[in-house]
Amino acid sequence: STGPRSEPLMSEQAEEVNRLKRVVQTFLDFTRPVELKLHQVDANTLVREVILLAADARAQGVDLEEHYGKGPLIIKADSDLLKQAILNIIINGCQVMPNGGKLMLETGRDEDNHIFIAITDHGPGIPEETRDKIFNLYYTTKPKGSGIGLAQAFRAVQLHNGRIKVESEVGRGTCFRIILPTSNTQ
Repeated sequence: STGPRSEPLMSEQAEEVNRLKRVVQTFLDFTRPVELKLHQVDANTLVREVILLAADARAQGVDLEEHYGKGPLIIKADSDLLKQAILNIIINGCQVMPNGGKLMLETGRDEDNHIFIAITDHGPGIPEETRDKIFNLYYTTKPKGSGIGLAQAFRAVQLHNGRIKVESEVGRGTCFRIILPTSNTQ
């Protein structure tokens, strides 16, 4: 291995992307039961790993801002599935800000001791009448959109006994808050 140091990293990223693609493929058959590979993971670590995958967001002029809660924030999760869900929400956030902007990722605990991962964009926001449709499979407002990303995110979070809260203000942006139960065996 005499090549430059960045090569192994690139192949690792490519492997990770391929692995996540496989996750999506099996996942798109919404009728099939999904077997979760659950492990104890720190939500902070998970988000940091997703940020590495979302590196090209920065190339599009999106400023990724990270705020991590006091950890470790241990959840029982299928890392691949949850990473893909978070990545889908990040991609969605980047797409609604075609001219760039700030995308904020935040982790922490809420007042009920649940762990949350929040992704906030400064896009156009979601009008109230379409807010309950955004997680429907194949629903999209984008010319080239597949309508799969948010549906996958919703289902992944549901499989983790969690939920996604959407707060949006038209003209100001949208916050997707993933709320997950804390792993009891800390």
